[in-house]
Amino acid sequence: MFEFIREEITEARYIRTAKDATGRDSTDIAESFFEQLLMLQQMRFENPDFAKKYAKDTLKFMNFSAVKPGATDLHNLASILGNPAKYPGVTSPGQVGYDEMAFKRYLRNIANGQSSTAMDRQFLLAQQKRLGIDSSFLKSARRIASDFGRASPNERNVLSARLAMSQRVDGKFRSDISKKYVSGVKKDLGGSKGMNSLVKRAGLFATGYALATAAHKLS
Repeated sequence: MFEFIREEITEARYIRTAKDATGRDSTDIAESFFEQLLMLQQMRFENPDFAKKYAKDTLKFMNFSAVKPGATDLHNLASILGNPAKYPGVTSPGQVGYDEMAFKRYLRNIANGQSSTAMDRQFLLAQQKRLGIDSSFLKSARRIASDFGRASPNERNVLSARLAMSQRVDGKFRSDISKKYVSGVKKDLGGSKGMNSLVKRAGLFATGYALATAAHKLS
């Protein structure tokens, strides 16, 4: 039913093989996974057809037992988190994990066009805790993304700009969801100049600034 979508999602571009995870630590993997979850959550509202297809593609192997070249990046990041012993190239400064059953349920809801703000809040908060997310930016981003339908225009814009800028780090821009997300954000914010201007005005180039604070400054 999604044949009209020209941008086909056929394989991961960020993590395609186990070798791509070598040299990363579990915190980096966890944050990348969580960040992609937040982008997917936002796209449920702004590009529901893409979100449905991406969720469906992420579920196509039925489980998250191993990194697969034909899987989505979100699938492969989940596979690394759920099977750390298979990926000795990933250093582990701490224990991180995620709730696979809840993750599958979340993806099925997206694929089926079903949503519940209360369930989204609960799911994303629980995953934040399980993944050991300590980034003030990602915590603030989670609060806005989990209630995106009720977020103010300023909150939505700052979230979009900051997530898009974050994708430029460490090759994350290559991820299959990132390219679609960033192209949409640039269009909504008036291109790269508009996006960069928003991030600068929000003070988000400085480490540690929370999204809520930036949104307040813009209001």
